[in-house]
Amino acid sequence: MKIFAKYMSLIALFFAFSACDSELAIEPEQSLSPTVTFSNEAGAQAALFGAYSATQSLDVFGGLSFVISEYMTDNVRFVGSFPTLQEINNYVTIASNTNVQGMWAAHYFAILAANAVIDNVPGVVDPGFTDAERKQFIAEAKFIRALTYLQLVNLWGQPYQVNNGNTPGVPLVLTGGALVGDIVKPARNTVAEVYTQIEKDLSEALPDVVNNFAAADQTRGRATKGGVNALLSRVSLYKGDWAKTIQYADAILTGNNLYALAGDFTFYDANTSEDIFAIQMTATDNSRTGSGGLGGYFLPASRGGRGDAPMSASILAAYGTGDKRLSSLSFNGTDATTVSSTFTNKYKDGTTNADNAPILRVTEMVLNKAEALVKSTNTVNADAITLVNRLRTRAGLTPFDAAQFTDANALLTAILNERRLELAFEGHRRMDLLRNGLPLRTSGTTGPISKPGDPKVILPIPTREIDLGAALPQNTGY
Repeated sequence: MKIFAKYMSLIALFFAFSACDSELAIEPEQSLSPTVTFSNEAGAQAALFGAYSATQSLDVFGGLSFVISEYMTDNVRFVGSFPTLQEINNYVTIASNTNVQGMWAAHYFAILAANAVIDNVPGVVDPGFTDAERKQFIAEAKFIRALTYLQLVNLWGQPYQVNNGNTPGVPLVLTGGALVGDIVKPARNTVAEVYTQIEKDLSEALPDVVNNFAAADQTRGRATKGGVNALLSRVSLYKGDWAKTIQYADAILTGNNLYALAGDFTFYDANTSEDIFAIQMTATDNSRTGSGGLGGYFLPASRGGRGDAPMSASILAAYGTGDKRLSSLSFNGTDATTVSSTFTNKYKDGTTNADNAPILRVTEMVLNKAEALVKSTNTVNADAITLVNRLRTRAGLTPFDAAQFTDANALLTAILNERRLELAFEGHRRMDLLRNGLPLRTSGTTGPISKPGDPKVILPIPTREIDLGAALPQNTGY
């Protein structure tokens, strides 16, 4: 069973964004207050599931962040009709862009939902609510908060590699006090400060999350030790901490029978051992929007989608002859402008958008470790080649040989290409380019070709938030 269907309405009852006082002002709504919600274990669990449910939003992990991360780069030829998305695609975004405003608000909605659990669970009076269960609920909420903050800071802040994270990030809001009507007008923390908090949340969560649940959708759809370790590996990779990248990837890859690299490409949306953490969706419990989710954007009209995001010529050319990642995971259709195009087959439901959103999986851990091995040794690392060859063999390609690489940089280029092909359309490409100092596009853009540090590789702080008087200096160039 999928686990979060009935809880979004509950969490919406006891808090919602106020449009009156501040970008993060919260007002209680209707008759349900935090006091009532957190009156027993059942209410606390409902609030936790509501926080998970908040991440399903189109504007958080339900589709839009993936789409933006793909078409701002070179994986997707965006042909959609939404002017707000065309602005982002063309690097001419304005600060009043309604998609940008909606994404900002939805991310903080999910963060505040997690904060409510963290703040209120310790005070729940229920004799049957054990200390271990309380710690677990809080740990899961910290995982949700960390995951959401990582995406938030990566969308609105420069990569960590720009000035070692000493650039404007996003506001850290770490309490749920606003849930009872307080006015919160936080300043922007630096990128480094946000990363530090993310690592703190995850490190504190790790001892208290469970290893697995009885049901597969909960093992793959709730925070577990595997999910926390995998996210720590990604955070460490994004920061450039190679030893920790490897350490946390090994928690998945070495001696862990819950996780295994899939033997073929039939695992999508199936909650298999390839999946570490995925946002769970159903036909009735999904990204909740009329404009579509993952399938809605990535599939053509013949499959229920919009046809907005066909595969680019660049990524099609990047696949080698006989690559199963292309033959197994793509098909031909007609895009939104009636042009014959190739589409990804990773998402299959463009009608109800019931495809799970893949967030963390074993393939990423293989690639994280391989990249970190090469960067930490600055060599044509044999262990890294062995790891990547597991992926190439699965894809039906000839394994790499150390002799074909002149130096570490040549091997890194190959690993990043494998990362592009393996994780395509899962929202990784933008950050993989930025953190490696590479331009988001090298051709085919109607706007400037942007690279790390350039203004338009990140989103603007929404005009509304600045107009409300908060200490939120605008990103350069907006």
